[in-house]
Amino acid sequence: MKKLLICLFLTASIFLNGCFSYTDINNVVFVTSVIVDIDKENKPVVYLEIFKSVRAASKAAETGQRIVLKGTGKTVYEAVNDINLASSFQINYTQNKAIIYTKAAAAQGIENYLDIFRRDVNAIIKPYLLVYDGDVERLAKGNFEGEQYIGLFVWDLIGNVRSSPRAVQSSLNRYLSRRLAPSKTDVLTVLKINNDEPIPTLVINGGAIMKDNKLAEMLPQSEGEAYNFLIDAVSLGSMEVADPRDKTKYISLAIENSKTNTDVNMNGNNIQVTKKMNIKARIVEVQKYMDLTDEQLDEIRRGAEANLINSCMNIFNKYKNRNLDIFMIGQDVENKYGEKGMKYGENIIEHTNMEIQPSVFIDSPGRIRAYK
Repeated sequence: MKKLLICLFLTASIFLNGCFSYTDINNVVFVTSVIVDIDKENKPVVYLEIFKSVRAASKAAETGQRIVLKGTGKTVYEAVNDINLASSFQINYTQNKAIIYTKAAAAQGIENYLDIFRRDVNAIIKPYLLVYDGDVERLAKGNFEGEQYIGLFVWDLIGNVRSSPRAVQSSLNRYLSRRLAPSKTDVLTVLKINNDEPIPTLVINGGAIMKDNKLAEMLPQSEGEAYNFLIDAVSLGSMEVADPRDKTKYISLAIENSKTNTDVNMNGNNIQVTKKMNIKARIVEVQKYMDLTDEQLDEIRRGAEANLINSCMNIFNKYKNRNLDIFMIGQDVENKYGEKGMKYGENIIEHTNMEIQPSVFIDSPGRIRAYK
């Protein structure tokens, strides 16, 4: 029995590898975000935000140093190789949190600057994908309120704003799928710098509508909530409803659960899309005291449902007129009808009519009789 245990131990020690040693880790730098811009000749300019581990000799502890390296070339791969010439360390992409295209690069088209992130065996396909609207040199400089590293800050920022139904979220793996959908359209997160604070802050602000891998239009933040409801991307958040007794006052509802089911039906040359929205919410604020009777709750519910219908139909009609299927209708039709549903091509939204059927349930604790 002892000989068997010794053999197992030796086998494990030979074939199982441990973690990096300090020598190994100090020879590797980790990319936390990639910024892709273009120059005047439409050639890619790549910025790598890098975390470099530095061992503190006094306490044998690890600290980090932020480094930004810049490279240019005819392709992203050549630009990255240009960066390698300036780095004496092995560049590792397994910790990359964000791929950020400037607005100029997105408008020119990101197809030429995308494939490397899909093919590189060292890259991951789950970082967030964003379009940055602003000065790229200022973004690369960093030094924003809340976080030293742009990639880590964006990762946490998007994770935190998931509770906001107005925030548009996008990732590389989602975009790689949607850019091949019948409509070839997707909406990417827009990143901006808020200079109104004493220390500039990165903020998520609306969406960038990509059509055939090119920036077609900017989606305002005010339309983010309706867009997210239509694509079933709302789980938490808030809604504001006008007080039925006083239209100058508002009632705030906290969304506790939301589900949007989509039904598509072909009828000749037209497509009928029905969005059934089931939303559970609770009242978290009223600007004018109310008893919350059954009649008042019913009025609030009807107001919330009317708001959903109006906002969703407004955004649908707007982008229908622009022939931008940001709602993945083409994908839904193809999933149900196969090749028969592909006859509309990229113009499918022009043949589509939509109906919104919301059902809002308001969970109210009732009247408060006494405070203790």
